[in-house]
Parts: sequence; C-alpha cells; structure tokens
Amino acid sequence: MEELITIVGTVEDPRTSPQDRQGVVETAESLSTALAAISAPSTPSGLRKELTTIVKQGTSTLEAVNGPETPTEERSMLILVVKRTTSTLEMVCDPRTPQDVRAQMIAIVQDTTYAAERSQDGAEAGSVDASRNALESESPKQFTRNNLVPASSSPDIMQDRRTPPKEREQLGHITRQVSALLKKISDPRTSQEGRSEARKELDDKSARMKDQQEQSVSAQERPQESLGKAAAFCTSAIFESTPESTLVRRLSSLVPPQWKDEGVKDFWKAEDMSNDMLKVHAQLRNDEQSRGPFEIVRLITELAELVPRDRLFGDLSGAAFACEQTAKYLDEEFGVTAGTWLTRAGD
Repeated sequence: MEELITIVGTVEDPRTSPQDRQGVVETAESLSTALAAISAPSTPSGLRKELTTIVKQGTSTLEAVNGPETPTEERSMLILVVKRTTSTLEMVCDPRTPQDVRAQMIAIVQDTTYAAERSQDGAEAGSVDASRNALESESPKQFTRNNLVPASSSPDIMQDRRTPPKEREQLGHITRQVSALLKKISDPRTSQEGRSEARKELDDKSARMKDQQEQSVSAQERPQESLGKAAAFCTSAIFESTPESTLVRRLSSLVPPQWKDEGVKDFWKAEDMSNDMLKVHAQLRNDEQSRGPFEIVRLITELAELVPRDRLFGDLSGAAFACEQTAKYLDEEFGVTAGTWLTRAGD
C-alpha cells in the first residue's frame, strides 16, 4: 500500500497530464480492491496468492512506466494498458464470479502486465539485442499500440456487467491465448525461433480477439443516448487511446483561438453541451487546464480518420459502441460520413 500511495503522489505534479493522473489513480483503486481481498479471512489461500502476485506486478509496472526516462506518449499508453487490465480485479475478487472466468481474468492480467513492464525494460536496457529480444522489429511504442492496447480492451469489456456471460467467457478464452503469446514474445528467455512462431500465431489470434470484442460489446444492452452524450463518450475514449502528437496535429485547425498561441499539450476529455457542440477539456503547454467548444460534426469526422473501423473496438473497448452510435446520428441527421465506422467487413 505504501508503494501505491507513493506512486499516486508522483502524478500530483501539475506537469502530469490529467489523463495519466486519472489512469494511475484508477489503477491504484483497482489494486486496493485486491489488497482488501488479500486481507479478508474469507479469501481462499490460492486466490490470495494470485492477488498478491498481481498487486506486486501492477505496482512494479506503474513504477517502471512512471520513470523519467519513459517517453511521454509511451507512458500514457502503458498506463492505459495497466488501468484496463486491472479493472477486472473487482470481478476477480467477487465470490460470485465463476471460477473459469476468474482464472481467465487472472491469467490475462498477469500476462499483459508482464508484457507491458518488459516492453519498458527493453527500452531502458539501451541494448540493441535486448530490444530485439523483447520487441523484434517494433519500437516499445509500436509494440504497445499494435498489441497491448487491443489486448487490454478485453478485460475492460469483460468486467462490464452488461456483457452477457457467454460472451464474457468466449472473449476471455481468446484473450487468454493472446496474452500468453504476448508474454512469450516479451520474455527474454524465449528463443528467437520461438518468438517468431509466437508472433505469427499472434496475428491470427488478435484478429479473432477483435472480432469477439465487437461481438461482446454488441451483445450488451445499452441505452440509446443523445448525439451529444454519445459523441462525448466516443471522443473521450479516443483522447485516452490516441498519441497526443497525433491528436494535436489532426485537431490543430479546430482548437479555440485562445488555445492557439499557447498550444495544446494533452486533450483530456469531452462533455456534452448540445447536439451540435462538445466542451473539450485540455491541458495547455503551460500546464494550465482549459475548456473550449468544439463542433461535433467537425470533431468527429476528424477523429474518425484517426481510428478506422478495424481498430475501433481494439482501441476503444466498449466506447466503440458510442462511436458507432455517433456515426449513425451523423449519417441520418446530417448526411455526414464518419470515416469507416459504419462499414463492416464484407459490406
């Protein structure tokens, strides 16, 4: 617990992006749930041991990614991965959770967190051989974006109580295979031949996992939100999962005039103002937090170019549903197409 308190304290620095701060705090809350279960006399010894491993691993990973040597965008992506994977701990600790689902969740958390930490170790090592062993031809940031972020969406969908039990089990099964491959690829003890074989298998398993993610989210019972609320939820998810440099470059023509002189450091989240406008929260380059109006149609059409349909559920988890809903509104009410969001494979 002391280590968690220390980690949370480090992100109170005003220079820390609101996104990173929120991610660390939410991860610490999830790990605290596990700590409470570890201390409870009713917790089975086997589960207590697994949770202890997860807490140590999660804390160690947060410490690694929060180091000053970690590039800013890579840190944000890794914090997102750890936040999503540890979000299942409440369900893991719930005695009503089926044992097979619990076992899947535990394995996914452990494997994905291990891969996240090892991706950072490879970057720190400064050795070409170590980097190749951990990531082959990809940089740590590419490895995170292409593999860990989509894998971390599954735990986020699984812990959502709206996900039907059958869909949760199927998603857990395929994601467990993906996470095991990610661990194998990231393990420096894996041979080059074994790593190459695992990467080939990972491509197929990841594609199947993304299909199951979409199926699981689509099976959830969700209310029909207004355009403003759906767009805000979708936008916030894209802000969280997209590199800041990409967002700043893409949205430069849309920012309010008062932001242009100072420049944006971090697009944080969006709030519903109306069916035409969103209020966007951002951290400027002077570390001041500001809010400004954005037109929904212009903002969404720009964001849809950054996250194509085939990455929607892997990048955004359950929030992808809100993006689909937003795209339908834009199509029906404004005759505007939001990238490829309404285009399914084979259409």
